[in-house]
Amino acid sequence: MGKKEKKTPEATEEKKVVTRYDRKMEERRKAAEKARREEKRFRIGSVIVAVLVIIFLAYSVLRPVVEKYTATHDLYITVGDYEFTQQEFDFYTYTVYNEWLESYGTYASLFGLDTSTDISRQEYTDDMTWKDYFELEAVEMLIQYAALTDAAGEAGFEYETDTDYDSFLESVTEAAEENDMTVAAYYKEAYGQYATAEVVEEQVRFCSYASAYYSEIYDGIEVTDAEIVEEYQADPSAYDYVDYRVFTLAAEYEDDADEDAIAAAMEEAKALVEEFVERLDDGEDFNELCLEYCAEDEASGYEDDGSLSEGLRYSGVSSLYADWLFDDSRTSGDVEIFEDEDSYYYAVVIFVSRYYDTEINDEIYDNLFEEKLSAYLEELTADYSYSFS
Repeated sequence: MGKKEKKTPEATEEKKVVTRYDRKMEERRKAAEKARREEKRFRIGSVIVAVLVIIFLAYSVLRPVVEKYTATHDLYITVGDYEFTQQEFDFYTYTVYNEWLESYGTYASLFGLDTSTDISRQEYTDDMTWKDYFELEAVEMLIQYAALTDAAGEAGFEYETDTDYDSFLESVTEAAEENDMTVAAYYKEAYGQYATAEVVEEQVRFCSYASAYYSEIYDGIEVTDAEIVEEYQADPSAYDYVDYRVFTLAAEYEDDADEDAIAAAMEEAKALVEEFVERLDDGEDFNELCLEYCAEDEASGYEDDGSLSEGLRYSGVSSLYADWLFDDSRTSGDVEIFEDEDSYYYAVVIFVSRYYDTEINDEIYDNLFEEKLSAYLEELTADYSYSFS
């Protein structure tokens, strides 16, 4: 059996002719392949979008749950050695806010606060929102409560808070009924969305104990008669009263007057008040002179001895001549002319008397009392700091 002849590829390969039909079928094949790839990408993309939607929906559902858990369990602020969650701290923030509304709520818009919208989105200053402001006020409140509670404990102070809490609960129940709400709903309205009866009670009792000790300190502060006398003698002008007469004469000039015209008008007014004083020195009546020299539309102010001012303190007297009136060298009948260069008028003042009224002792007592109380609280809270988590 002989060998078979080996053929080369060239010899065995038959050249295929590509027809128009073949090209059309190839194009359809490629189009089908492209469609399959795009369909696959679409399916993958749809799955991704579906997963993202599920994640978003899950987040939307879980977010309030997570936020509530965080607010009620996680540390929000430390004051001294006391730790508070947001739920607990909200009690103080809302207390401050509610007290502010009670005092200024009617005029809130004048302060730049819209009580119908979120206070955390409203500026109090350039770098502080209204929420920040109320929180800082709440911090100051908490610092005092913490310091008083510690001081009370160190002093062995005992106080039952049941009566205070019962009274608080009674007022809350009445308020809830008046607003057609449950107590639980009222707590959330008054002390924040996470407020509960348990947390509110705990904070009310904490405040009650501290407040009771504050009352103990308050009742223990004394101001002696000797201290009142000493305070008065240190600055008599701050507490004395004065009686005096005053006549004012404004320079007359046109609205569009220049500086020279105004200066000329002031010279004319000065000449008139100097003439006024000369006649006064000659023995003429002060009030009658006022009626003669005053502008026609001001005459009614000087009728019936209208030039006389009685029982005024330093803070109630014009700064133009207050120092002169309260000068220790003043004697009855002293007269002086004063010029107001800013408002372009002259004042003729005659000193009548300066005196001390024993009723002012009550004011001095209150001032000294507040100074002692403030000094005590400042010393008590000096070492207390706070930090937000």
